[in-house]
Amino acid sequence: MRAEQTFRQEIKRNLLGALEVALFMPVARTRFGDTKEEAIRSFIVPVLLFPLILIALYTYPQILMTDYPETLAGQSPHVISLMYGLRMLAMWGAFFSTVYWIAREIDRKKYFYQFMIASNWLTLPATIIFLPVGWMLVTGAYSWHDLSAFTMFLMLYTYAFTAFMSAYVLRVPWELAGFIVFISMFLNNSTLDILYWVGGKI
Repeated sequence: MRAEQTFRQEIKRNLLGALEVALFMPVARTRFGDTKEEAIRSFIVPVLLFPLILIALYTYPQILMTDYPETLAGQSPHVISLMYGLRMLAMWGAFFSTVYWIAREIDRKKYFYQFMIASNWLTLPATIIFLPVGWMLVTGAYSWHDLSAFTMFLMLYTYAFTAFMSAYVLRVPWELAGFIVFISMFLNNSTLDILYWVGGKI
């Protein structure tokens, strides 16, 4: 019973932290834990959100892959979903490995688990803000061309609060926090390019 209450408190604490990060509130960094066990549990969040990603891939793949190429046009949704899932795993592994190396080199290793927890919980607000875009595209209320500028604004917003989180959780200058976000963007684009290349080969 006590373990269940502790887990509920952990969820509430991290939900509040994710909201505060999205609102650029410095107090947010006090909400996230810093243990290996909680860091592992935090991966439950992106795993639970993954079905929404699959739905988007099945209904409107341009939501997740803005430069949706002809090489994937002939592939079945099942194959694309599997490839995208593997791509997400590769991106997470590369991103967290790179940030861990940076944190170790600048003597911020003790904050790495907290960064991992915060990053995983931030997938929740990052997903929620894109739900209206997905809904408008699926229902046909607007075309991708109509929403592309708005979607770009939402992407910039997620990058901004991710940089904010990085700066406050890792206790690093904004320049380095921005570089961490750049790494995330680079890995996102690079893994998409690899996915497109593989899709054209199979």
